[in-house]
Amino acid sequence: MEEYREEKKNLFETVTDKIFKKRLALSPEYIPERLVGREKQTKQVASLLSPALSGDKTNNVFVYGKTGVGKTAVTKYVLLELDKEVKKRGVNVKSVFVNCNQIKTTTKIIKRICNVVSPEIEIPSTGIATSEYYDRLWKILNRFGGILIVVLDEIDKMSEDSILYNLTRARENLDITEGFISIIGISNDLTYKERVDARVISSFGSREFVFPPYDAIQLQKILKDRVQIGFEEGIIDDTVIPLCSALAAQEHGDARKALMLLEYAGEIAAEKDRERVREEDVREAQKRLETDRLIETIKTLPYHQRLVFQAVVKDGRIGTETNDVYIAYTNLCNQKGLSPLTKISISNFISELDMLGLISAKKVYKGRYGQTRKITLNVPIADILAEGLF
Repeated sequence: MEEYREEKKNLFETVTDKIFKKRLALSPEYIPERLVGREKQTKQVASLLSPALSGDKTNNVFVYGKTGVGKTAVTKYVLLELDKEVKKRGVNVKSVFVNCNQIKTTTKIIKRICNVVSPEIEIPSTGIATSEYYDRLWKILNRFGGILIVVLDEIDKMSEDSILYNLTRARENLDITEGFISIIGISNDLTYKERVDARVISSFGSREFVFPPYDAIQLQKILKDRVQIGFEEGIIDDTVIPLCSALAAQEHGDARKALMLLEYAGEIAAEKDRERVREEDVREAQKRLETDRLIETIKTLPYHQRLVFQAVVKDGRIGTETNDVYIAYTNLCNQKGLSPLTKISISNFISELDMLGLISAKKVYKGRYGQTRKITLNVPIADILAEGLF
């Protein structure tokens, strides 16, 4: 009998992507060749930095605006264009981009600056005092002797603001005698300056740019540009881009959300082995995005509030009552050797969870027994378990 042998195929020969051409184009990290709807802001930032090409100091600036309105994209775009011009003209200008949500402390920011300006000089991560970090930074910058532009993205996430004072006063205090330092601070928080030491604001200056939200038409133009780069030709239904744009425009004109909706919709179409991305894929993508947002919110809850949410999950019933949740919460505390908080505290936590959209807590009057709240989960239990949150 002839032995049958099935030829083993390479796994990736069986996986074909009929939807995406270049997924990077749908990522917030992607810097396009043109920035739709941000021509004015691009010129503002470029004008701010243009003196550097003549060896002159550029002004410090705060850049404000809500998430997804192009603050970081515009700044990175202008820095890339500046770098091209710097190389062409042979001038001594360097820029350092710091994400303060990841690099928060003064010493880590200094180390990042040193590594970009003089990568050949090794700066230890620990073991030396902050003053020593500053001494090494001033030596490196004096040797560099050019224009340094420091971008502090999510500047409000820095652990302290003293570095702003020290960098902006470095020339005045004779810490550096060659070159200049300029700072661009980017933040979603319009009230950030109000919390910063007055001396820092005085040395930083008062210049600021505020980026407005994108409108639906601008978002459509952005998505059309990215679709040409990111998707295979002709696979997006005509209703997809207007719907993604309209949904994102409802939430303060967030281009990141519009792009995420579009990418998720493409993923869903690919999962279903379709050859086109449809409106129904966008609707499903919106549900997935909302679930992702809720999951991230759960991860950041204070510990006891998270226990209250876990109590709702463990109960599992639709319309469980406040007292049932408190009993389940108390049991969880006992299991973990913790002292339960008061009923009033738990009631406040339930109200906050309702405001965050994690649960629905509807007041119900029970006659002479007073009132309670019927509590229902807004996050699918399967998604919570899949994330291993408890």
